[in-house]
Amino acid sequence: MRAQHLRRLLHFEIEYTLTMGKVEAKKQQVVLAVTQYMVMNGLQDMGIRALAKASGTSDRMLIYYFGTKDALIGAALHAVAATLGQQLDAVLGEHQRSADTLVKELIQLGDVPEFQAVVRLWFEVVGKAVRGTSPYAENAKAIGGNWLQWMESHLIPEDADQALAAFAEVEGNLMLKLLGLGDEKSA
Repeated sequence: MRAQHLRRLLHFEIEYTLTMGKVEAKKQQVVLAVTQYMVMNGLQDMGIRALAKASGTSDRMLIYYFGTKDALIGAALHAVAATLGQQLDAVLGEHQRSADTLVKELIQLGDVPEFQAVVRLWFEVVGKAVRGTSPYAENAKAIGGNWLQWMESHLIPEDADQALAAFAEVEGNLMLKLLGLGDEKSA
């Protein structure tokens, strides 16, 4: 069950409603495809033609739908931010727990390939954001804020003041794991 929910981290399921217009539905399909592409491939080949190929449309249609490549990437990053908390809830549950327990649970997820792919993307976005690269700089703060807010909402009241420290500990441990430097005994 846990693995099934983790696979959804890659799929960022977007629900389509009957009231959604044809253009809006196609835009959502493109965002979904580009989001999956970014999670699987990182930010290396983010040219408009590569994104068009990944989304099964033409580069001209991408510009028609989003105006700019940066707007498309921003929409995909927003989709990551909007769904990560829901996916974590599906895997870990919505209950509150101690900061130590939450940190351990999130660090353990770092061993799951699907979660690693999302974390790799996150660190790539952060790297570009700290250099002021658009559209990453504009979106990284929102994604980080969503991640921190999710952590705060899952801590018991006595540990609520530890959310920022827990966030930093998780981020640091996940980065070390990705670099092959993590101490698995401490996780």
